[in-house]
Amino acid sequence: MDPKLVLERFLTQRNTLSYLFNRPTIDSDDYQTNWPYSKPVVIVDVLWNLAFVLVSLILLFSTFQERPSTPLRLWIAGYAFQCVLHVAFVYFDHRRRISGGGDDDLLYGSSQNRRGSAAKRLESVNTMFSFFWWMMGFYWIVVGGQALLQDAPRLYWLAVIFLAFDVFFAILCVAFACLIGIALCCCFPCLVLALYAIGVRDGASEDVIRILPSYRFRQCNEPQVSGSAMMKMESGDDHISEISLPAEDSECCICLTKYVDGVKLHSLHCGHLFHCECIVKWLRISATCPLCKYNIASGDELV
Repeated sequence: MDPKLVLERFLTQRNTLSYLFNRPTIDSDDYQTNWPYSKPVVIVDVLWNLAFVLVSLILLFSTFQERPSTPLRLWIAGYAFQCVLHVAFVYFDHRRRISGGGDDDLLYGSSQNRRGSAAKRLESVNTMFSFFWWMMGFYWIVVGGQALLQDAPRLYWLAVIFLAFDVFFAILCVAFACLIGIALCCCFPCLVLALYAIGVRDGASEDVIRILPSYRFRQCNEPQVSGSAMMKMESGDDHISEISLPAEDSECCICLTKYVDGVKLHSLHCGHLFHCECIVKWLRISATCPLCKYNIASGDELV
């Protein structure tokens, strides 16, 4: 989870619904396929913030007789003004995404991008100011203490509720991120084991392995031809089958050891040769040739 988003949600609960439902930096072309930018979500976010504005206005106009020792009235008014700014930013971003989603807007794309960038910068400034304003409200509540509760009880409790909402949603976001991290840490190893178990079953069957041609390696004593050593192998039946191998192919690519006289080899359908023990272990795990990825079970060549 992006730390910037967590900080932004801590700064003001007015942005919390945007955090829960919106994801930043999504292109307008993807708008139709991203439900966080749908009209119902935007409406909920706007109504949520306007509710705080309405409550603030009602309390401010109904508490003229209260005389708080700290400027709580100013703080609540600033809090409501930031809610209004957030609503304006959300509405502007929503309209920009709707109007900028088609190919007919190419002539106006650059101007829209400039306006969008300016709006994002202003929203970032508002977010940072929200953090400062939250700290000021907390400071004035602490400094006012019991006297503030007696002189302006309704303003006091309204400010406390606003501050508590900010902290609650910040804790909620952090807890949600921690739950996701714990779930990934606990479930990911199990998922890997399950995938590994599924992958192990992709090996060749014993019937397929049993019918592989077997040969016995023997060093050819004939003179070298064209600078390459000639190797001869005898088949397991009565007749002799001779196969020429260049010197660079006279080793097993699985165990990386050279063939010695008398060692038993298996030949795959693709023509590659390996030690019997090596290729049997390999094929029980994967039914493909270690060199060319030819599938001996289905006959498909992967590479």
